[in-house]
Amino acid sequence: MTTELDRYRHYGERIEKLIRPATFPLAVKLMKSDAEIEPEYKRPSRDMGFQNFVCQNFKMARTYGWTISITEADINCRPARSIYGWDKATAEESGWAEAFSVGLYAKDSATNRKFEQHLHYLNGEFAGLIISPLTRTKVIPDSVMIYCSPAQAMRFVQGYLFMEGGVLEFSGAGRIGSCHEGVVKTIKTRKPQYVTLGNGDRIWGGAHDNEVMFSCPGEKLYILMEGLEKTHAAGLRYPIPQYMNYSPGFQTSFEKAARERAGGTIKKE
Repeated sequence: MTTELDRYRHYGERIEKLIRPATFPLAVKLMKSDAEIEPEYKRPSRDMGFQNFVCQNFKMARTYGWTISITEADINCRPARSIYGWDKATAEESGWAEAFSVGLYAKDSATNRKFEQHLHYLNGEFAGLIISPLTRTKVIPDSVMIYCSPAQAMRFVQGYLFMEGGVLEFSGAGRIGSCHEGVVKTIKTRKPQYVTLGNGDRIWGGAHDNEVMFSCPGEKLYILMEGLEKTHAAGLRYPIPQYMNYSPGFQTSFEKAARERAGGTIKKE
C-alpha cells in the first residue's frame, strides 16, 4: 500500500529524474515539540557538540543525506532565532538587529525598517525543524526546498504555472534566504518562492555562486509535480536541449586568418 510518505519520496525521485539538481531536494517539517525527534535524527548540539546556523543544516542534509532535527538549543544565528520565535523582540534584540544591518545592508535606520516590514515570523508556535532528503524523507513536509541553478528553477516556475496560470511573484533581499523565504515565508504565504540566496547561505551554508533555491509548500507539491511532468512531456526539458542544427559563423577577421592557415578550424572549399 502506498503511504503519504511514499508519495513524497516518489516526488523526490521524479524531481531528481526530471530536473537533476546537484544535491538532494529537502523535505522540511515544522515540529510542535521535541517528542517528534527520533533517536536516529542528527542534532548539532548532541552529535557535533556545538550550535550552528540553520543554513548549515540544510547543506548537510542535502549533501550528506542526513535527517537533521534542530531546536532553539541547536541554533546560534541571531536573525534565524528571531524569525523562528526563539528570541523575543525585546528592545535589546531589535537594537542589535538594527546595529548589524545599518551600514551593511541598509544606509540608515529608516531604510532598514522598510526591509523588516517584509519579514515573516513563527512567534514561537513551533519547537523546531526536521530536515530530511525528499527521496528518503522521514516526515511529511511543510515546505520542499530544492537548491538548483536558475535554469532548473525556470523549469519549476514553468511547471507550476502550467497548472495554475498567471505569474509567480517573488521578493528578494539577498539575505536570510533559506531559513526565512525557503521555510517561513513559503509556509506562511502558502506560495512557492524563488529564493535569492544571501551571504549567510553562501558563507556558512555552503551554497555555490551558481545556486538559487526554489521552494514549494508541501501541500502544493502535487500541483508542481503534475505541471513538471506535463511540460516535460510537451518538450520543455532539463538539461535545456539547445539548438545545434546550424552551420557556425565566425568574425570576419578570424575567418580570414583561419582560411589562410593550413586548415585551421575551417575546411577550405
